[in-house]
Amino acid sequence: MSWNYFWAGSAGDQPRYNQFTYGGCAVGCGPVAWAILFAWADRQAAGGNAYWAGRNGLYRVGGGRGADAVAPIAQDAGVNAMITELHHAVGTFCAFGSGATTPWDMPGAWRYVNGRSYTRLSTHWNTFGVHETRLANYAAESIAYRRTPAVIGTGWLSHYPVAWGYAWQRRVVRHSFLWWSWEETVTDTAFYVNQGWGGGGNGEWIDAGTWFAGEIYP
Repeated sequence: MSWNYFWAGSAGDQPRYNQFTYGGCAVGCGPVAWAILFAWADRQAAGGNAYWAGRNGLYRVGGGRGADAVAPIAQDAGVNAMITELHHAVGTFCAFGSGATTPWDMPGAWRYVNGRSYTRLSTHWNTFGVHETRLANYAAESIAYRRTPAVIGTGWLSHYPVAWGYAWQRRVVRHSFLWWSWEETVTDTAFYVNQGWGGGGNGEWIDAGTWFAGEIYP
């Protein structure tokens, strides 16, 4: 069976942001993921994407709250300021040298958006880190129908990448046991993600299972 692919932009649209040390610990993948998603939307608004028209201001000069600017594709001091503000907004804490963010704190990213843009933020999660189809569907529908990436969760409190590609296929699996045989239709799904690892981590296929989904709307 053949795969069906959906994309929210291209690799060239993906901000190449990475974590850095902040307060003696990694700044956190949650803040980096939100920064990537906000910067993506900011660049789409500036580049003429009709769906994101009028949503400029998600990134401003130096990552602050002043004049409008286009979010850079490569990380600089302004991006670091943006990520640091998001670090505080979502309550990222240090855990064994890594920056961890609970899913129920991830909605705090609205504090960054507030006063910069009318962009709306929506989050959904499983408190126990269990992968749910409904959560994967939030991200998949954002990519397939709105052509907008989404933040997802892989590994409980382990990592938040940004999914910007989605694929699915159905295949028939044949089973047999003693003299019985039967067929089962199986659906495979996958996300293509920007891991938030800088230039080398903005394109990788992973299983579409997730326990968190964070979307933005113009």
